[in-house]
Amino acid sequence: MKRRTFLQATSALTAGAVLVGCGSDDDSIDWTPIEPGKPIPPDPDKTAPYGYSACLVNCGSNCPVKVFTNEDGSIANIETDHNIEDEAGKLHQVRACARGRSLKQRTYAADRLKQPMKRVGKRGEGKFVPITWDEAAAEIASELQRIAGQYGNDSILKLYGTGAYYSVKSSNWFNRVLNLNGGFLKIQGNYSWQQLNFASKATGHYGTSGSTLNGLVNSDLFLGIGYNPNEMRQSGSGEGRDFSEALKANPGCEVIMVDPRYTDSCLGKENEWHGIRPGTDSAFAEALMYEAISQGHVDQAFMDKHVSGYDKASLETLKVALEADADKKDLAQYVDVEENFHDYIMGVGKFVAEGAKTPKWAAAICGISEDAIKSVAQKIMSAKNAFIVTGAGVNRHANGEQAMRSCYMLPWVFNQVGRLGTSNGAMPSQGRSGLSASGISGLSNPIDTTISFYNWEEAIRNHENMTGRSHDVRGLEDLDTPLRTPVKSIFALNSNALINQHSETSLTAKTLEDESLCEFIVVSDCWMTPSAKFADILLPDTSWLETDDFASASYAAGNTGYLTAMRGIKPMFECRNYFEQGLAIAKAMGKEGEYTEGKTEEQWMEEAYGKAVTNANNANAIPALPATFKEAQDIGIFHYSNPEPVISMDSFVNGGEALGTPSGKIEMYSVAMAQFGVERTFDKDVQGDYVSALPKYQRTWGGYEDSTENVDTDFPLQLVGYHTKGRTHSSYHNVPWLREAVEDAVWMNPVDAAARGLKDGDMTQVTNQYGTLEVPVRITLRVMPSVAALGQGAWYAPNKSRLDANGNPIDEGGCINTVTRYQPSPYAKGNPQHTNRVQVKAK
Repeated sequence: MKRRTFLQATSALTAGAVLVGCGSDDDSIDWTPIEPGKPIPPDPDKTAPYGYSACLVNCGSNCPVKVFTNEDGSIANIETDHNIEDEAGKLHQVRACARGRSLKQRTYAADRLKQPMKRVGKRGEGKFVPITWDEAAAEIASELQRIAGQYGNDSILKLYGTGAYYSVKSSNWFNRVLNLNGGFLKIQGNYSWQQLNFASKATGHYGTSGSTLNGLVNSDLFLGIGYNPNEMRQSGSGEGRDFSEALKANPGCEVIMVDPRYTDSCLGKENEWHGIRPGTDSAFAEALMYEAISQGHVDQAFMDKHVSGYDKASLETLKVALEADADKKDLAQYVDVEENFHDYIMGVGKFVAEGAKTPKWAAAICGISEDAIKSVAQKIMSAKNAFIVTGAGVNRHANGEQAMRSCYMLPWVFNQVGRLGTSNGAMPSQGRSGLSASGISGLSNPIDTTISFYNWEEAIRNHENMTGRSHDVRGLEDLDTPLRTPVKSIFALNSNALINQHSETSLTAKTLEDESLCEFIVVSDCWMTPSAKFADILLPDTSWLETDDFASASYAAGNTGYLTAMRGIKPMFECRNYFEQGLAIAKAMGKEGEYTEGKTEEQWMEEAYGKAVTNANNANAIPALPATFKEAQDIGIFHYSNPEPVISMDSFVNGGEALGTPSGKIEMYSVAMAQFGVERTFDKDVQGDYVSALPKYQRTWGGYEDSTENVDTDFPLQLVGYHTKGRTHSSYHNVPWLREAVEDAVWMNPVDAAARGLKDGDMTQVTNQYGTLEVPVRITLRVMPSVAALGQGAWYAPNKSRLDANGNPIDEGGCINTVTRYQPSPYAKGNPQHTNRVQVKAK
């Protein structure tokens, strides 16, 4: 859809959809930038600038915030960084978004945990009684030793969690406790990027190895597939700012966005938005490449030099090279020269029966018209420098690995890589902030066994069927040896993945409620989250504003660098930070000396800061880092700018450096995936549960075709999740200001709403065989027909007195994982949490 046509059509529907900013109407606050390195000046009113803290949520930024306190030491208000003047292309203010600015409300939330507690009701009911820290520590120490002795240390799991990105006061202190007890079961991967990371490695690069967005000023075309930086990375230090600034500097760049939703990364910045059916990105990408190949646009010499698997000849060359290499000769057996990318796309050779991947073929699957696909392909072919980005939303599907790989092939087929203004299809390069904080060691874990982050619930109830061959369990004797023991204890530390962020909440809840399965659960958090309600022992953590630490810009801060020396206010109630929590448990275990190594908390902090001072990465900090952490706290923020653009794949394309794949090249035919597909087992009863060496459109369970072939006809809509401006994952859900500014509602196209007799604002039930949730509906042209969209991260609130048709409690909180299926992806064993089929009906 063209931008002007869309804006005219939606003006009435979106008139009220205005982002509410959290500003200040207090004229007494001094907004005058101060000289970098000088202490924060006193404020003229009764509040005082206490110091700087940081928003350590997992959005990728870690923005600093300025904390003002009242005379009694309580928080008066929160402001953002206005410590320097913006300089074009150089330093700029790291302005926190609405989430960071709401930290006072979050810190003082009504559901704040105040003291250690012990469960007295059934798991999940949220019934607890207060206990002392000594009692809590003693019970944890006792249970750790009992469970390790009875079942083995590999029955103890530290759950994946990202609710607080601390440097020194991190959950590594619990790693110390668990490792001093003999170790714990390890996990690999994460909910955000699992399929993406596996797909990029199989291709020959990293999932965040794209060009930096400031290189976009040299582009004449931008193609974003499932890429939404202005909602995902909306702060003054995030990719959203870099994206908007680059487009502002290059108004002639044509922007094409492909997404099931018309996102806030569009909103007039795009020339075209093409709504696409969830999970069909591969089909769209393959049709684009069909156009390039059929029109003779492919540079054969470029492909021969840089790509393996494009045609039969390249695979024949690869097979000979592998056979001649003593270290790689065993891999040669996995190379099928007939299974090459060119023949697959063109529907020739081995793929005659499948047919060519034409725009007409793709249009029927992805919902983008044949003419539109041809037009986009022509624009890429005509572009001098096309910047192509595939967002992480594409990877969180049942076919996420292959969808990412198909999109990664676009820059190579169109020869749009290795030049300023181009990229390799991956997300922009990250971790360029230049400044680095230091942490502490969690000590060595003697347990070798590792499971996917996504398989933890299954490891409680089905460990005997989890092997390397079936579940990619690692560290066992061989591929057929099962997990030795089920998970019997869980430590969920600043993690809402215990229930809220994990698939199929009803199944997860039933597993956790059965105390004969997982016998002991410890949760440490600041608030009574849905996961906290499943704790046996509940520990109150300090919030970010109550914690001294040293925070660097996080992984997606773009070209902006900064360090924040956090000065916490006095901790409230009986809350303790992770060092103190771990220390109490270590004392109860008789391991205090090994835990502290004879150092106090302050000494650990200064030691970690000292490493940062001597780190060469921090030599260019503005101002220079002082000698001690306490001096750094008086300054607060240290800035850095890295304006030089990164050209993706420069060292490979222009420098001749080999990649880490068996071929040393970009692999359209992945030898690693071919081997995995042969050696591992898959569930033949699950549609799409297989691994192919070629990136292919992979029809899966719960996909678009289910509605066209009378599969799950009771659930005709594809439901896709997305990240909202009012939360990062589930963090900040308990802040009323943000719930008012960013409503939790299911988006529906007017066509689908009319067919169900729904009016805007009606309370609806979103339902399928896995569960039922309730949210209001918003009717908008910003989502394509036959697709519904719901922001992820709302807190699960099951009402056990109200059951749906399948006997599951109705979720009145609107958690999208209530209706997701637990089904690990084929290759990465990751979470396909955007693959859902549902019905939406009036409550």
